[in-house]
Amino acid sequence: MSYWITVKEQPTTTHYYDFEKRFSVSDAVRLCIKACADTRYCMYLNEILVCEGPCQAPFDLCYYETAELTPYLKNGENVLRVRVLHAVGDTFISAFRKSSPALWIEGTLTDGMTSTPFGTDTTWSCQRIDSIHLMQQGFCSLPPMEVHHCDIPNTEIEICELYEPQLSRRGFDLYGLNDPYTLEPRPIPAMKTHSKKSFSVVKQGKGFIELDAGIYTTAKIDVSFKARKGTELRILYAECYGKLSNQHIHYPEKSIRDDAFGEGQVLIGRFDRVFGTGDVYDFSPFWYRTFRYVRLEFDPQDEITLCDMTYAPYFYPLDEAGSFTCSDERLNEMWRISRNTVLCCMHEMYVDCPYYEQQQYDMDSALEMLFTFRLGSDTLLPRKSLIDLAHSQMPDGMLQANYPSIHIQIIPDFTLFWILMVRDYLRYTGDVRTVHTLLGTVDKALEAFENLKNEDGLISPTRYWHFVDWVPSWERGVPTGGDDEPLTVTCLMYATALSAAAEICGAIGRSARAEEYECRAREMTATVNRLCYDPKIGLYRNTPTRCEFSQHTTLWAILSGATAANDAGALMDRTFHAPVLVEECTFSMNYYLFRALELADRYTEHAPRLFTGWQKMLDLHCTTWCENPDDPRSECHGWSSAPAYEFSERILGILPTSDGFATVRIRPDVKTFDISWARGSVPTPHGIILVEWKKENGSFTLDIALPKGISAEVILPGGETKTQTETVAHYSVTL
Repeated sequence: MSYWITVKEQPTTTHYYDFEKRFSVSDAVRLCIKACADTRYCMYLNEILVCEGPCQAPFDLCYYETAELTPYLKNGENVLRVRVLHAVGDTFISAFRKSSPALWIEGTLTDGMTSTPFGTDTTWSCQRIDSIHLMQQGFCSLPPMEVHHCDIPNTEIEICELYEPQLSRRGFDLYGLNDPYTLEPRPIPAMKTHSKKSFSVVKQGKGFIELDAGIYTTAKIDVSFKARKGTELRILYAECYGKLSNQHIHYPEKSIRDDAFGEGQVLIGRFDRVFGTGDVYDFSPFWYRTFRYVRLEFDPQDEITLCDMTYAPYFYPLDEAGSFTCSDERLNEMWRISRNTVLCCMHEMYVDCPYYEQQQYDMDSALEMLFTFRLGSDTLLPRKSLIDLAHSQMPDGMLQANYPSIHIQIIPDFTLFWILMVRDYLRYTGDVRTVHTLLGTVDKALEAFENLKNEDGLISPTRYWHFVDWVPSWERGVPTGGDDEPLTVTCLMYATALSAAAEICGAIGRSARAEEYECRAREMTATVNRLCYDPKIGLYRNTPTRCEFSQHTTLWAILSGATAANDAGALMDRTFHAPVLVEECTFSMNYYLFRALELADRYTEHAPRLFTGWQKMLDLHCTTWCENPDDPRSECHGWSSAPAYEFSERILGILPTSDGFATVRIRPDVKTFDISWARGSVPTPHGIILVEWKKENGSFTLDIALPKGISAEVILPGGETKTQTETVAHYSVTL
């Protein structure tokens, strides 16, 4: 039998605990195990990392890993060591924890025809790793940084058995009572650790060395150095170079991101500390680190020999099924940066930014999911994200703004983004079964907003954070007046979410509920048109009474259908050429503004000016996209990666027109971007769609390869429409 085991103490501070089992085997033995721990673990067999987990999960679940350990066994004695991080308090808020560290392993040693149970019990030993002090820097959502004092002895801790899990009943006994840890198998692939890479030296001097990875990344660090006993080496991880600022003490004032030799340019950031032993010491932190640059700091009076230092990029194993390249290298670089940004925000869940928070937000995840569908063929992480966030629903129907998290934060609009995310997931995957399980959450979320209607029929302010976008003039990202009266954006987003829910219900046969949601959407848009539209200016006000305007109200008026299709173009033109101040969207909202431009048939006229924000980041030598255009805190924010979608959907022209990509529209945009050719691919549940087109000598040629089972409506320049059912087709027209 295998038990959850723990230590006979209840830690008051965050620590590492090493659980260890020594056992002897012969050459022919096979060992396969299942494993889980509280809070987080790395498993080593004969000091080789073989498994890590548990996969981050909603707090009512614990995912276990399944690992094949046979390749790491050796004849004779073997040592299985599991380092468990037990977080307390606010540390690492996206990780489930109870009051003590715990470990569970269940497996079988197979020797020929003989099988022997192998698992956790009181024959294991445990040490509390007092030689490593864990310190919190920055946001509490991040795993702690490390201080290594190798001369401090570790402490032997007595262990005890907690209970034997009800794995066969998925964590519940015959009376429906659940285990303290409800175990389910990991729903996504393990993270991928790529090949080790070397840094290049930027500059060095007395007491410091500054190193460049060449590109912003999330990675596992390995440092090997030799110094006299007690010499401190500080390893600092920075997103970019910048100047110290009195306004922002946690991040620099930024200009050219790789300007290492400009006046006042420094590296600031989070850091690990390691003290020398007199011999060669190998340091590798428990959790991945995020950086473009690394600075090694030590006392100028001390001598440190850096034997070796490498990093291994570490993120979700997304394939490259989605691709894009064209005649404009500037756009190609935008695609590459978009991909790198999304990858750095893809781990065991989507994160808003890997450096500062590592939290899975509803809005960020909705966008990152769409970008993922353009970059690779994986659908497991999008599915997991949807389910994770559904588990966060509050009694009033709102979803938490970020989850899993031991803190509760509510941003009402983020609940609506999650509903849009469900709709997009169905469109791209056709996974009706998963969507069916989420319908109750969708219904309850929409009821939360219905219950917030005031006597006029608009959505009343709540006690929550009414964040919309990081517009510089909006305090906390909230349009002025948004805490005191209804926000037009929220009302229009609610109508959009109702229509999305109606489409979902229609797809699974709930026609009556679909009709109800459509009726509600029409009522809401009619109310907004009556109370929030300013006929003198020709724009929607941010709130019913304030004569303040933004691109946000325009785009959601178009996406919600509040503005009739034949009026949308004129509304968009007035928005971009208004005689009054109209606040602009930042990167988080630009994807939705692009979609509104499409619906208004104004993409070619207005989209290019939106790309100036990304061009500015290129000019500043960014290798990931920033959180917002002006004074960004985060250098890497997944929600800013809209170019990945735009180039795939607009330039290649590929868009699903029915759920699961059963049908597709292919309409290459040959006007908006000044390019002569483009080619690329988009993954679908049926296979890869390939598109290649070229403009040359007044003619346009288009080659399309479709997977079997897909039919395409092909719209050529000039408007001619073809229906393609064959897997391969060639088209040519005169421009």
